[in-house]
Amino acid sequence: MALLYRFVKISDRANSHVFTFVVTRSVTRDLERDITSKEFSCGHHRWAITFSRADKVLGVYLVWRSVSESVRVYVDFTFTILNREHFSVNEAFSGKQVKFTADCPAQGNRNYIPVSDLHTRNFTDTNGEFQLELCMGHVRTVFDTEFRLPHSMFTGLNRSHHHIGAKLPTKIETTYFSFGGFDWNLALYPHGIKEQHSNKDHHYKSGDHRLSLYLNRCTGFDHQCRVRYTVVLGDADRRIDSGVVDDVSDSDGKSYGWHPRARFNDLVYKGVVRVHVEMILANTLSEVVGPMSMGVTAHGVTHCYDRDKQGWTIKTDCHADTIRLHMVYKDIHNVPRNHLRYVSWTAYILRYHNKTVEPIPLPGAPFSHYYAQEVSDEGIIMETDIGIKEFREAGCPYLSEKSQLHVQVEWEESYLLFQATYHKYDDVSRIHNHQMRKEINALQAENYSLERQLFSYQKSISYAHSR
Repeated sequence: MALLYRFVKISDRANSHVFTFVVTRSVTRDLERDITSKEFSCGHHRWAITFSRADKVLGVYLVWRSVSESVRVYVDFTFTILNREHFSVNEAFSGKQVKFTADCPAQGNRNYIPVSDLHTRNFTDTNGEFQLELCMGHVRTVFDTEFRLPHSMFTGLNRSHHHIGAKLPTKIETTYFSFGGFDWNLALYPHGIKEQHSNKDHHYKSGDHRLSLYLNRCTGFDHQCRVRYTVVLGDADRRIDSGVVDDVSDSDGKSYGWHPRARFNDLVYKGVVRVHVEMILANTLSEVVGPMSMGVTAHGVTHCYDRDKQGWTIKTDCHADTIRLHMVYKDIHNVPRNHLRYVSWTAYILRYHNKTVEPIPLPGAPFSHYYAQEVSDEGIIMETDIGIKEFREAGCPYLSEKSQLHVQVEWEESYLLFQATYHKYDDVSRIHNHQMRKEINALQAENYSLERQLFSYQKSISYAHSR
C-alpha cells in the first residue's frame, strides 16, 4: 500500500507538485499483490503510482489514469526514496518530458532499487515502511485531430479556389477528449457563428466569411469552468495560431470561443483542416451573490460547493474600513478521521464596466488551508481593497444592476492526505532540511574564505607590478 502523506506546491516555472507517499511493507513482502496507490490529481489529470517486484528488485511507475484517445501528456517527474539518515544518500531517478499516451499510460523504472537495500541502507524503519517522494512539473497536454470534409465538398475546392462543390456544413465537430475531469470537443463554424442559421441555399464563397472555433465542455454542468488553452489550425503555410486563449465555460458547457481573421478554405488541404490543441488549465468556478441594501452591504451568508461537492459559505463582513469576506468550510465534519484535506482557491470580485465584466482577484490570492475533522470551521478572512465608503457611492463599479456584490471562487487544488497529526515520518524531512542548511552554510563559508584569498593574491600581484 502507498498512502499519500504530504503535498506541497512550489511556485517555480515548472509549477512543480511534490507528493510524499508512505509505502508499507506489503510492497516488498506480498509478492502476489499488485500494489497501486489511490488516484491523485496533477496538471488536470488523474494519476497513480504502482510498484513491480522482479528478481528481488523493486520497480516503480507513474500511471496516467485519465487516459484519452488522441491525447498526449508530457511530464517532468522525479522519484526519490528518502533515506532516514542523510539526504545525500537518497535514491532517485527522473525523466524529462516523458510521454504518456493511451497505448503507453505507465512510465517508470523496473530496476529502481534492490529490495535488500531498502533495509541495509536505512530507507525503511522498524515497521518495514519507507517514504517515496514524487515531484511532477511541466505537465503539458496535447490533443491532435482534424476536421474532415466529405469528398464531394473538397473536390470542387480543388478545381476552383473560390467554390466548394456542395453545401458546407454550418458546424463541424471533433471527437471527444478528457481534461480536468471533463469531456471536451471542438466545434468549427466555417461561416462564423452568425452564419450557423443562414439560408439553406447559401453556398460558401472564398472571402465572404471568417470562421469561428469553440471549445465545448460536454460533462460536469453543475459548475462554470475557467479554461485556458492554445490552438493551431491548418498545417505548414496554411497555419494560424491562437496564442493563449482565456475563456469561461458556462453551466451549459458553452464558451466565448476564438474568432480569427481567417477564411475556412485558406486552411483546407485535401479536404482536411488539421487541429493541434494544448490544454493549459480547467478549474471549476462557483459564483455567489452578496446582498446589498441602500448602498450598504447587508450581512448576508451565501452558500457554494466545490469540485468535490463539499459545502462552503461566504459572508460579507463590514466591520472594518474595507469589505472583507469570511469563508467557512461547512462540511469539515466530512473529512475522514486521521486525514487532512488540503484545499486551495482564488477568490475574485466582479467589476462592471458598461457591458463588460472583469474579475478582480483578492489580495493575497491564491488562498489555501489544511482541514482536519472538526465539529465546525472557524473560517478564513479574505481582505479586499474596496472601502465601505466606495460601496455607498452611486455607480459603484462592484455592484450589479440589482445592487448585488458578485464573488467568484476558482477551485484549484484539493488533496486528501493520510495522517492528520505530526508523525515520525515528518522527522525525515526536517532532518534533511537541517542537514542541507548546514551544508549550504559550510559551502558559503568556504566560498567566502576563497574569495578573501583571491583578493589577497590579486593585491599582492598588483603591489609587485607597481614596484
